[in-house]
Amino acid sequence: MFALAREFVAAGKRVLVTTTTKIATDEATGPWPSFSATSAADIISQAGTAPVVIAYHHEQPSDQRLFGFEPTIIDEVKRQGTFDRILVEADGSARRPLKAPATHEPVVPATTDAVIAVAGLNGIDQPLTSEHLFRPEIWQSLTDDTAGQPITAAAIVQAYQHPDGLAKGCPSGAAKILYLNQADTPERLAAARHILQQLASNTERQPDRAAYGTLLPSPEIIGHI
Repeated sequence: MFALAREFVAAGKRVLVTTTTKIATDEATGPWPSFSATSAADIISQAGTAPVVIAYHHEQPSDQRLFGFEPTIIDEVKRQGTFDRILVEADGSARRPLKAPATHEPVVPATTDAVIAVAGLNGIDQPLTSEHLFRPEIWQSLTDDTAGQPITAAAIVQAYQHPDGLAKGCPSGAAKILYLNQADTPERLAAARHILQQLASNTERQPDRAAYGTLLPSPEIIGHI
């Protein structure tokens, strides 16, 4: 999300970075203004003329989290047209490489233009446990992977194609995008190519765009379809 914000700002766009769930407090610490707000009008007012701002509803100091907004507030901000781009974290993986969404996830605003699902290739070949994947019991219901056994590249394909999987909650008409992160070893690069090939072969539930690469130390797209 922050990598996209930097690219949009460099292109001369006004950007709002926010969440409908939670982000870590330290993620809002940096070169851009950040503030709490209670409404769409409050967000727009406090943003002033800054090229990029980070807005959240309130902070919970006990667990170092910033809580976000109801989706309807984000929808109203978009309708006002103040920002060229609004980037919303609509789900999180509790810092694991992979996750499966629960029934209440993701929390996607109705006016969303594109949903980007990010999957960490460093989760592949790790045991299917809560240490490596958030909500492993749901992942098992979406894929052929088994508890305690290695997470497979094929399961990422299955998790994306399942109606309750990685593309869940994408509004009708919004672009579906998949980014495979941590493609930084020969094995992970091979896995990324396999995943994209499998997705491309199924015309029913494939992303509109898919790519693989790395986000750190700097964003890079190595391959895409």
